[in-house]
Amino acid sequence: MKVRTSPPAKLNLFLEIPAKRNDGYHEIDTVMTAIDLRDELTVESIPEPVIELSASWLPSFEDVAGELGLEPNGEAAQQLLGIPTDDRNLVVRALEAFRRQFAIEGGFRVQLKKRIPAGAGMGGASSDAAHAISCAAAIHGKADEHAVLHELAASIGSDVPFFLPLAADALPEPAVWACHASGRGEILRPVNMRTDLHFVVGYPCASLPTIDVYRRLRVPQQPMTSTGLIAALDHGQVDGLSTTMMNRLSEPALEILPELSELLESLWQSGLQPCQLTGSGSACFGIARDAEHAQQAFEQLRAIHSAPTLWRATRSVSAAASIEFDPS
Repeated sequence: MKVRTSPPAKLNLFLEIPAKRNDGYHEIDTVMTAIDLRDELTVESIPEPVIELSASWLPSFEDVAGELGLEPNGEAAQQLLGIPTDDRNLVVRALEAFRRQFAIEGGFRVQLKKRIPAGAGMGGASSDAAHAISCAAAIHGKADEHAVLHELAASIGSDVPFFLPLAADALPEPAVWACHASGRGEILRPVNMRTDLHFVVGYPCASLPTIDVYRRLRVPQQPMTSTGLIAALDHGQVDGLSTTMMNRLSEPALEILPELSELLESLWQSGLQPCQLTGSGSACFGIARDAEHAQQAFEQLRAIHSAPTLWRATRSVSAAASIEFDPS
């Protein structure tokens, strides 16, 4: 049996770090929305007890390297855009954990086609892992076991549960396009968004390892709260986002990669407001008034921003992509 899905990226509209935990993790207070920048994932059950993963870039490795000003055959492109296909990839870890959890005798053959860059703070690896779990659950009839699947996802990574479907009774009306996460990221609460949000996202020719950013983090004595942002989203007050959005990891990320200030300035100069880092970076984004404004800003940024950057115009979507069965 074979299934397909399209894992989306995410953006952090708010990210505070209230405390460091005794287990070495940090407490987080974050509001995330998924966006329509998607990888493509195909998962097929096989009789052999192994995980076979192949991975590539869309539209091609050469095209993505070119956008970033890299020589496709050069070492820098390989380091930035190389995709591991062993257990360094969260998809492999997630499916191995699924096999152990449900005592699955067979394995999976997986094809992963990437659009979401790594080390960007956009949750690409976490989304791929979560959707691999959802695909495996669909194949083996475990899709209704929400609590078990969410616990399994949390064991893979803090962001992973965000991309799984929530139980139907946890979803308010209308459709949910955002989520509040606390704990180390595994405690999720749906957030109403009364209007679609449109973005332009920029990824520079550099990744930021999360561990390096957190090492430089100074936990605030008086942390901010996401309450104001959640209220603005719930009331559809896009204008209210400029005073309620923030990211505590911006300062350490800028210390490591000072050129991010130029990227944020370009976003702001194109009329996108507010603008900020997502996650631990290195991607940054700005909010547009509507889809037309996002497209105009996207074209302007591609024309005037001097540093090689992956620019994408996108919008808010559901974090859990649909799973389609392949009839072939």
